[in-house]
Amino acid sequence: MSDIRVCTITFDWYPFDPLVRRIAEAAIDGGYEMDVICLRQRGEKSHEVCNGVQVYRVPMDRGFGKSLFSTLLSWCWFIVLASVKVTLLHLRRRYAVIHVHNMPDFLVFAALVPRLSGAKVVLHIQDVSPELLTAKSGGKRNALVYRLAIWQERLSTAFAQHVITVGTPFERLLLQRGVPPQKMTIILNSADPRIFPAARRAAAPPIASNPDRPFILMYHGTVAERNGLDTAVRALALVQHEIPQVRLDIQGRGEYLEVVKQLAEELGAGERVVFTPPCPSERIVDFVVHGDVGIIPYRSDGFMELVLPTKAYEFAWMQRPIIASDTPAIRSMFRSESMELCDPTQPESWAAAIIDLYRHPQKRVRMVASAAEDYQSYQWEVMAHRYQQLIALLSQKRLVGSLTTVSREG
Repeated sequence: MSDIRVCTITFDWYPFDPLVRRIAEAAIDGGYEMDVICLRQRGEKSHEVCNGVQVYRVPMDRGFGKSLFSTLLSWCWFIVLASVKVTLLHLRRRYAVIHVHNMPDFLVFAALVPRLSGAKVVLHIQDVSPELLTAKSGGKRNALVYRLAIWQERLSTAFAQHVITVGTPFERLLLQRGVPPQKMTIILNSADPRIFPAARRAAAPPIASNPDRPFILMYHGTVAERNGLDTAVRALALVQHEIPQVRLDIQGRGEYLEVVKQLAEELGAGERVVFTPPCPSERIVDFVVHGDVGIIPYRSDGFMELVLPTKAYEFAWMQRPIIASDTPAIRSMFRSESMELCDPTQPESWAAAIIDLYRHPQKRVRMVASAAEDYQSYQWEVMAHRYQQLIALLSQKRLVGSLTTVSREG
């Protein structure tokens, strides 16, 4: 084990968040020590070891559907708790790197004391705050929220010595907003093969082999208005008479869940939509392989069109065809022949794609093969090695190439 110690801070649960878990375990695999400071759900221990990662949970949980003001208060209180915890741990363990996941960006300031005493601070931008907060706020507050979010993003990225982001759409925005290119590294949210083992990869059985078997569309993740699940439910209602055994399985939680349930009932498709709560990371693979087609119905709202969905990598790796919103970010991930791209505002577009894939199983086979080719350069093994290189370079213990080389790899 190396004497290089890393501490991750996240306003989320651990090991529930797949991205934070992948990153933390990549550090362990690289020979580093990794601590995580996170939220605490009811029934969780304040401290435990998860696959070699030391997890420290502060006495605070989070909710969904809060107002922007309540969310800001929660963030500020968590920063106080996290800053106390990381300072006490740093005085004992002397971290080389403090890795902070947004939201919010200004969570990086919880690492003030370690930074002043020599630790390098990394800000991991999973979501670009100005676009996301503007999309969530709506109304007359948009302009003010955007300006404030830009301001705090600039302060936060300036405070951090390095910035990790999750793809080229976010990278371009940050470059435009003044973050130097040599200060950034792209680490994609690709599928962790320990959670999605190759042994579980197999094409869904053809519908013709069992006409009574459901034709399952699936979505897993956050259920918020911006994720567009109302469009998926409307499309389901349009195709239910054309495909009698069609079903939509949704696994996740969020403030929009009850709206989606009510819409399904109103459209006469309530019995065809199956809702299940989120599960531990290691069981997500069971959900992915049980379905026939993965759907990603994201809205085009100025933020979601920039998002590179992790579930697209997971569907591609586990050999499931994908129907997705036609957004610039998704088009940057896969070729057009690798997935069905639909108008995010038109349920009829989604309905046509569902019927097309149902009627043409060979097309599904071709799409899966094409997506697998696209995914080769995105595999998590590549991303994990990139992160391990970055930690080595930031800690200045051993050099593997130059920081610029690591940062600019695609």
